[in-house]
Amino acid sequence: MSNSLLDDTGSTIYGEKFLLKEAKSLIEFARGSEITSGGFGYLNSQGKVDSSQPRQAYVQCRMIQVFGLTHLMGLQDSSRLIKHGVDALNDLFFDQGDSGFFNAIDSSGKPIGDSKLGYDHMFVLLGAITATAAGVEGASKLLQRAENAIDRFFWDSEFEMMNDQWDLEFTTLSGYRGINVNMHAVEALTAAFDLTKDDKYLDRALAICRRTINEFARNNHWLLPEHFTSNWKPELEFNHDNPADQFRPYGVTIGHLFEWSRLVMQVGLLVKDQAGYEWIEEGARKLYEHAKKYGWDADNSPGFIYTMDWQMRPVVHSRMHWVAAEAVMAAYVLWKMTGEEKFLIDYDLWWSFIDRHVIDREFGSWHHELNSQLQVIETTWPGKPDIYHALNACLLPLLPFQPSFIGSVTSIEVNGM
Repeated sequence: MSNSLLDDTGSTIYGEKFLLKEAKSLIEFARGSEITSGGFGYLNSQGKVDSSQPRQAYVQCRMIQVFGLTHLMGLQDSSRLIKHGVDALNDLFFDQGDSGFFNAIDSSGKPIGDSKLGYDHMFVLLGAITATAAGVEGASKLLQRAENAIDRFFWDSEFEMMNDQWDLEFTTLSGYRGINVNMHAVEALTAAFDLTKDDKYLDRALAICRRTINEFARNNHWLLPEHFTSNWKPELEFNHDNPADQFRPYGVTIGHLFEWSRLVMQVGLLVKDQAGYEWIEEGARKLYEHAKKYGWDADNSPGFIYTMDWQMRPVVHSRMHWVAAEAVMAAYVLWKMTGEEKFLIDYDLWWSFIDRHVIDREFGSWHHELNSQLQVIETTWPGKPDIYHALNACLLPLLPFQPSFIGSVTSIEVNGM
């Protein structure tokens, strides 16, 4: 079933048996997001669709990804649900007039918002690649539409980074540039390369990683800036007055340090032993070390804070579920790549935190946000909109170690699950 065999190490109880059980529980919870009129809804804390929330593009894509991975792994037959998500993106979210994908739609299917976001389009690419691997009807159309929008409007060949936000007609580009969209671009581009072997995807993923890690992070003492001007100058005080923003928080985002550490190490598998990429492991280690040192137990309470300022002081103390998920994945990847036992010790410690405080054994899935007293709150993230981060944390050690999840599930047939 797995090439990691964590159950056999004797170092952690959070091996294959635990991970597989939790993965199946998560995917069962996610099935409640299906909406008969199209796509997937935003789930509340009890696993019911929250009718007060719109259907969001990125949630559709994340559901395609999680159902796609578990389908390809043989955990369940999810081909109908994958197609359900693909149809929603093609029929409800795609802008037939101006191309690209709307950010959200209301209960009647009417588009909401005044922008088209790179963040959404990177997830559409990831969803389209996942659906293509699953052989779902409509996936090739979705992939072509995602590629077209990204190539025309989001990939900036001058700076070799992704743009962030356009108006609905793709006539006006926002002056804001962000790291978040580029992080998810690396994820999607790596998956696209693993499936298609088109060098365009790998070249872009490596270029983004090089600028982000070897320039922006290195030049800021490995405290990665998140927000930039149109010519990619850091704006360190951006959103100082709105520090807990869901997608553009102020300061240093601890979870992104872990996520970049993992992603860049996985991308590095594609250029392993090639000269000129020594910065990959150095950067991954530095980001991980800073996230661990300043993020864990930063306010004398277990868990990872959400953000800190540039003096390494906590700003938003909330414990986000996705930060813990990215921490265990980064620890696992560094353990796999280096063989150093300290990373497996971290993996065990942080899974223990998730096991004790984050997993909701009453209603299912994971509590998305805790306060510093480890009480469930919904200040930044109401409900449990999707299982993407949590499921990925469960699946990573169950699969062959590859640059992307799609590369992992398509590299072998996984039996016995």
